Order: sequence, then C-alpha cells, then structure tokens
Amino acid sequence: MIVKTFKVRKKGLVICGGILIALLVILIVCGIVHKATAKTYPMKTERERQAFMSEMGWEVSEEYTSCKVVSIPEEFNETYESYNELQKEQGFNLKKYKGEMVEIYTYAVYNYPGNSENVVINLMVFDGSLIGGDVSCNELDGFMQGLKNSDPDSKASLDEKDSEEEIVEEESEDSESSAAKSKKDKEKADNSSSDVDSKSDKKQVKNAFDSSSAESDMNDEETETETANVTDNNAEESSTEPSSENTSAESSSQQW
Repeated sequence: MIVKTFKVRKKGLVICGGILIALLVILIVCGIVHKATAKTYPMKTERERQAFMSEMGWEVSEEYTSCKVVSIPEEFNETYESYNELQKEQGFNLKKYKGEMVEIYTYAVYNYPGNSENVVINLMVFDGSLIGGDVSCNELDGFMQGLKNSDPDSKASLDEKDSEEEIVEEESEDSESSAAKSKKDKEKADNSSSDVDSKSDKKQVKNAFDSSSAESDMNDEETETETANVTDNNAEESSTEPSSENTSAESSSQQW
C-alpha cells in the first residue's frame, strides 16, 4: 500500500481560517440586517388595521365584523401545515407562535375581482403586531389567498364606479335645479300676469271713477245754470213791481 502525505503550510491554514471567519461574519451580519429590515405591521388600533388593508389594495368594512381569540397548536396537522405554507409565502411563519393565544380580526371585502359578496379578510395579531392572515370566500366553492390584492385594477374599477355614481348624483342635482328654476320662472310669469291683470283692473276702476267725476261735474254745472236762471227771473219780477206802484201813485194824484 502506498501512502502519500502532504505537508500543509501554517500560512495556508491561517488564510483558510480567515476566509471561513469572514464568511461567517457576513452571514451573521446579513441575518441581522434582514431581521432588522423585516417590515412589521402594528395592529393595536383600528386605524392601523384599516391603513394596512388599504395598503394591500382592499376596500373593507369600516369596522371588523368579528374578533376571536384562538390558540396556535403545539403540533401542526395537515391543515395547519398547508395554511402555514401560505403564511411563509407572505413572509410569516406561525410555527414561531406555537401554543400562543392570537387574535383574529375579520372584515368584509367589497372590491374582490369578480366577486363582491361573502369575501372576507382575516388578520392574525399577536402582541399588537401582524403575524399572518388571508383573504378568503365563505362559499362552498370558495378560495383562499394571501393578504395582498393581486389585481391592481380592482381598486381602480371601484374608483370608477364611485366616480360614475358621483356623476349620476350631479346630473340628478342639475335636473332638480332645472326643474326648480323652471318652476320659479313659471311662478314669476304667473305673478307678472297677475300684476298686469291687477293694473288693468286698477285702470278700469280709474276710468270709471273719472267718468263718474265728469258726470258729477256736468250735473253740478247744470244745477248752477238752473240756479242762475231762477235768480235772473226773480230779478226781472222785482224790477216790474216798482213800475206798478208808480202807476198807482200817478193815478191817485190825478184824482186829487
């Protein structure tokens, strides 16, 4: 048997050891940086939960429809293993929380593509932070997916629907305004017609009053004329009476 031996220099061992140490340091640093930069989502308040779901692209109910406390089992069965795979795809891992009590907040989802009923989002919260969740449909042929909305057009479609509703409301308001304006114009025209009729009635009354005044003036003039005639006649009669007296006086003087 032939045995070959190799002599390793001390300098080479030092270099190899230095390389291994450098690689370990790099791995440790990368792990620490990744852990430090891993995004966490605080879920202590309703506003924080609503902000997260909006960031994920969902339109949900203003308040959660249910909130329950569940225990993560110590041993995962097939169902939990499958569910945890979905969580790993999202950057979570429920195995870290075995035996812990977690809260599950459920909200109704209104803008799921092609389905706007019986779709909910579940947020799993532990110690005020998000540790997992899903979007699912409660129907018999339902589905389950991650928390992020994979269809960016669904939110835009909802915005377009809201915009269309606003346009319809504006058109309805314009129609109501037009109807109110037409009604106001009609009332104004009716009032104008009433004013004209009132003016006509006043004019007729004035004409009748003027006619009556003219007739009264004529009657007064006739009365004054008759009075003047009577006065003249009386004056003539008065002037003839002295003549008779003079005649009588002359006759008496002749007799004497």
